[in-house]
Amino acid sequence: MPLLVSIDSYRSLFEKSLDAFFIARPEEGRLVEVNMAACLMFGYTREEMFGLHRDQVIDTSGLHFSMLLHERKEEGSVKGVITGIRKNGERFPMELSSVIVEDEKGEKFACTVATEVSDKALGPAADIIKGASVLHRKEEDSRALLENVLNSLTDGFFILNRNFTILFWNAAIEKILHRPAAEVIGRNIWDEFPEFIKLSQHDYFHHLVDDNRSIRFRDFFPEYHIWADVSVYPSEKYISVYVKDVTEVKNLRTLEKLERDVLEMNARPNSNIENTLDFYLRAIEGLHEGMYCSVMRIKGNMLYEWAGSSLPKPVRERLQKGIPVAENSGSCGTSAFRKEKVVVTDIENDPQWAETWPEAAESGIKASWSLPIIDSHNRVMGTFAIYYKTNKTPTPNEEYTLERVKNLLMIILENKLSVEAVRHSNQRYDMVALATNDAIWDWDTESDMVSRTGKGLKMLFGYDLEESQDDGNFWHKRIHPDDIGQVFEKQKRILENPAEMYWEDEYRFLKKSGIYAYVHDKGYIIRDDAGRAVRVLGATRDITERKESEALLLELNNRLKQRADELSASNVELERFAYIASHDMQEPLRMITSFLQLFKKKYEDQIDETAEQYIHFAVDGAERMKKLIQDLLQYSRVGSNKENFEEINTNALLDEVVNVFLAALEETGAIITVDALPDLKANRTQLFQLFQNLIGNAMKYHSGEPPVIQIEGKEEDNHYQFSVSDNGIGIKPVFFEKIFVLFQRLHHKHEYSGTGIGLAICKKIVDRHHGKIWVSSEPGKGSTFFFTIAKHLDGKLN
Repeated sequence: MPLLVSIDSYRSLFEKSLDAFFIARPEEGRLVEVNMAACLMFGYTREEMFGLHRDQVIDTSGLHFSMLLHERKEEGSVKGVITGIRKNGERFPMELSSVIVEDEKGEKFACTVATEVSDKALGPAADIIKGASVLHRKEEDSRALLENVLNSLTDGFFILNRNFTILFWNAAIEKILHRPAAEVIGRNIWDEFPEFIKLSQHDYFHHLVDDNRSIRFRDFFPEYHIWADVSVYPSEKYISVYVKDVTEVKNLRTLEKLERDVLEMNARPNSNIENTLDFYLRAIEGLHEGMYCSVMRIKGNMLYEWAGSSLPKPVRERLQKGIPVAENSGSCGTSAFRKEKVVVTDIENDPQWAETWPEAAESGIKASWSLPIIDSHNRVMGTFAIYYKTNKTPTPNEEYTLERVKNLLMIILENKLSVEAVRHSNQRYDMVALATNDAIWDWDTESDMVSRTGKGLKMLFGYDLEESQDDGNFWHKRIHPDDIGQVFEKQKRILENPAEMYWEDEYRFLKKSGIYAYVHDKGYIIRDDAGRAVRVLGATRDITERKESEALLLELNNRLKQRADELSASNVELERFAYIASHDMQEPLRMITSFLQLFKKKYEDQIDETAEQYIHFAVDGAERMKKLIQDLLQYSRVGSNKENFEEINTNALLDEVVNVFLAALEETGAIITVDALPDLKANRTQLFQLFQNLIGNAMKYHSGEPPVIQIEGKEEDNHYQFSVSDNGIGIKPVFFEKIFVLFQRLHHKHEYSGTGIGLAICKKIVDRHHGKIWVSSEPGKGSTFFFTIAKHLDGKLN
């Protein structure tokens, strides 16, 4: 029992007092003794009151109560009006007076006397009490409004007394520092938050507080992973502290500076994209604790690591081998495939990682988020990925950072890849220029500037590249005066026509040696969206040798034409002579034959056997001479026949040819077989004669057995091919060419009749039809004559 109520003289006063008495332990706030008036005021029994905490009977949540509590602690006593809370929850104003006392053991107790401020009081004081009650309610409302305002602030706010005891702690500071008000109210700020010692270490901190001067500074609080602007406002009794979380602002400024640094690095002529990316990713990782970053580059249908040196080694090695761009191919492969962000907060249980990366589990990676990096043409260049070793969902701050990083990566990567493509293109252009002897040029039509590259200008025309660059009219001044007008006119016409993509011309150009060279100039025209020519890329080639060759060839062609005309005229005369001669020579032969036959008939009884034999020789010679003249006449007619080509049914034509040999067939027992032959367009008379001569030879040169003749034909791409086979005596290979020459015979006239003109006629007919004729044979095994007739002829014989 506390000293205050243990003395009998005070016990009666304590028990019988109409005012409510409380005794509590000030540090714990637990009630240890109450009188009957207190029980009646709050609606509890004495037993129920014992052990109650003060916040169960009075409103301790307000700033006002914290200040009263602080005053009692500092001064030893306090008076004021606060809000009481009955057992039924009813709230009411009461005036209290509280003092701290000690017992004989030195233990402290808070003794409090409370009087209800009620309008039920009797007498003239009722109005005064009623007014006081109204004022209390207004004061309570104002306090509640103030506390609501302070708690609604998005920035942290708390109040300390001059001993740095926490009196008020708003909702925002609870979130920032992760401590509820109930845990810290009434406690010393330095004890509860040792990391805040930097506040007291701030330059002139105590001096400024003592002078009631405000303090402002920005600092990083690593324990809470935040940057904060801290403002301290001292007053006579209290110190108000305002804490604004500026982590996002700070990160934004850091990001902006980082982005400028990255863009600057990327813009350097000799910058390395891998180094730039690695610098960027490491800086991003520094903004978010525990974050790992990587950038993947797409090649074909695979993703390969581009940057990510902070990643665990097993993960990096896996990335370097390549990840397929496909559904359920980890975060990166899936993101590139879908062209959208993929967030995996739990790799172990996510189906997108079911068959991917056991290395992730080995390295402790548990979460991965990936964003596709897409260029301005909606093509995926790669992915930007985040990894954590905890199951994690992106915070709004992280989401913001990721979007900014992705957007900057899109810019620098597209720019770098474009520069890389241009560099490779220029390298290929330079290599092509080195590989060719042409003079390569690039004409910007808008600025009228021409750049030249390669060794062609020097090799072909003797000019150095620098010499051509120094003179804006270098090329025009060296075009031959007779050619420049038509060159400019054609060039202007082509460039002004949006449908034209190429300009080319031939003209004379003055070499450094003073000699004009013939050149062929050709350029590819690049046009803008309006079809206007903005650039022309081209090459100039020296064609002097070709021009000289063409001139020489033209001269030779003219000579050949003249000679051909002369030969043609000569052939016409020769054919005419042969025809006339053969025709006129037959008349004397007929006279010789006729008179010899008349002589034999008239003097048959008067001549002996020898004379009769002489007459036979003379008549036989005349007949052979006649046959020879007739064959010559046929040969000459092949060249003079001017009949047009016509469509021929080849099988029907062969029927007519075979009919010519009916008597010989019966006599020799020969068999002629004709396969289905292709129809064709040719000179009917000469084709008839061609088959007749070949079949006739097959009938003539047989070995004693009945001749067997096979005729076949087929259609090829550009011609028709025919063959006439027999089972005759055959021909030695050495004579394969000779038999087609005029008057060439392989046998004596007593063995086989003939003049040696038949196959020469065949060859001439085939030649006139743009074909070829040849033989395949072996002595004693028959022969096969082949010939072709061209498909596409000009309507008349050649």
